[in-house]
Amino acid sequence: MRSSILPIPQTVIDMQDMQCENIALYAFQKYGDTALRTAFCCLGNLADAEDMTQEVFFALHREPRIFKNDEHLKAFILRAVINRCKNLRKSIRYRMHISLDDVNEAELAGQPDGVREIIDMIRALPAPYSTVVYLHDCEGYTIREIAEMTGKKESTVSTQLRRGHERLRMEILEAGTTYYSL
Repeated sequence: MRSSILPIPQTVIDMQDMQCENIALYAFQKYGDTALRTAFCCLGNLADAEDMTQEVFFALHREPRIFKNDEHLKAFILRAVINRCKNLRKSIRYRMHISLDDVNEAELAGQPDGVREIIDMIRALPAPYSTVVYLHDCEGYTIREIAEMTGKKESTVSTQLRRGHERLRMEILEAGTTYYSL
């Protein structure tokens, strides 16, 4: 006869411990930087990216949720950040805001010149392309994972990634930058 009590995997135990504590604090400590980088890529402005990231973690603090594992938590955080960034971009306040091209150099000060140029070029891509290219190339997500996070079909994400890379490649060739090959 099989025992009805099965051993609990370590990740579930960690998640249970984490859910007894403050899930928002745990999520912020674990995924805060990734969420901020994603928001920054979507918006191109550090202050707005910080605001969107803070709103996501504050909402999670106000209304705690239970997650299956860390990957589920991470996907939730990134999906929430991307949605809030999309909502901000649609808002009147954002449309009347200063151009996204006016980025403070201090935001990219720690990066080598070639990386800053590439990041600027990714941010300059139209919204669907910049998000997909950033998540794939900078954060290392697969097309399937990006599709799940953004709520799009895999074929749509694949097409946006291909078109984003084509546009980025053209920008790199026009700028004469030879740091990366896409």
